[in-house]
Amino acid sequence: MTVISADMETRIIDAVNARGPLLGRELVEALDGAPYLDVWRTCFGSGFLQISHFARYYLRYDITREDFIRLSPSILRDFLTFTLISLPHQRSQVIERQIQLSNHHREISVRKLAVARETIMYLSDEHRKALFENAVCFIAGDIAYYLAHDEPRQNQQLGKLIQGSDIDIVVVFRDGFDPDMLKAIDEEMLAVKNFVLRRTNFKEEVDFVVKPESRMKAQMMYGDIHEKIASKILYESMFLCGDFTLYVELKNALTDMEATAKIEADFEAALKSRRDSMKSLLQTEGDIEDPSIQSLFFFSQERVEFT
Repeated sequence: MTVISADMETRIIDAVNARGPLLGRELVEALDGAPYLDVWRTCFGSGFLQISHFARYYLRYDITREDFIRLSPSILRDFLTFTLISLPHQRSQVIERQIQLSNHHREISVRKLAVARETIMYLSDEHRKALFENAVCFIAGDIAYYLAHDEPRQNQQLGKLIQGSDIDIVVVFRDGFDPDMLKAIDEEMLAVKNFVLRRTNFKEEVDFVVKPESRMKAQMMYGDIHEKIASKILYESMFLCGDFTLYVELKNALTDMEATAKIEADFEAALKSRRDSMKSLLQTEGDIEDPSIQSLFFFSQERVEFT
C-alpha cells in the first residue's frame, strides 16, 4: 500500500490550484526543489490529483539491468517532461496545454532534424555525392518520435551543457563500396561531429554509426544485445537522406527475418515491466540514493542529470 505525505499532497494541490496544470519539472520547481521521488510518489499515490501523459513510448535496452528491456522515456523523464498534474476541474486546461507541449516537442524535433541534414551538408561534395548514391542515412530515438527535448545536459567531452536530445545518425553503405572512400567519409564525419558540437549556435551532439549493408542485415538475427539495439534503431527510424530504395530493402528485411515481430513482443514485455516498476516504486520505501530505486526510476545514462 502506498503511504504518501499529506503535507506534500496539500502543497501540490495548492500549487496546481494557483498555477494551473503543471509538468512534473514545473511542479518540483514550484515546491522549491522537493525531491523528485517524493513528488512523483505523492502525485501517483494521490486519489485526488489527476495525471495526464502525452509521450509516445518506445523500446530501449539498458545494459545495466538484467533483462535489458525498458521503455523510453524513463519513468522520471516521463514525469518531468511529458506528464501534467492537475485537479479534476482543470480538464480543459490540461487538453490545451497538452496540445501546446506536444507541438513544442515536435518543433524541437524538426529543428534537430534540420541540424542533422545540415551536418550531412558539411561533408565535402565528393563524399556527400558518394553517400547519397551508395548509402542511406536514417535517424532514430526520441527525434523520430517527435519527442526531442531541449533541456540542458552535461557533455563529458566539452565539460559544458549542450541542448537536450542528441542526434544519432546511422549510415548504411551498400556492400562492395570502396573501403578507402568509406574510411575517408568516416573520418570526415568525426570532424563534422566535433565542429557541430563546438559551434556556438548549435551545441548539438551528433553521433554517426557507419556500417555495411551485410552487417546491418546480420544484426537482424536479433540475438545478442548489440544486434537487438541495431535492429530496434532501424525499426523506429526516420529516413534522413541517401538511397531510399536501400532503406526500403532494409525495412523489409527486418520484417522478413522476424526481427520486427520480436521487437514488438519485447515492447509488450517492457510495458509490463514498466507497470511493475511503478508499482514497486509506490510500495517500496527508499529514496533516490538507493541504487535499486535509481534503476527503476531512471536510466543509468541519466545518472549525472538526475542525481
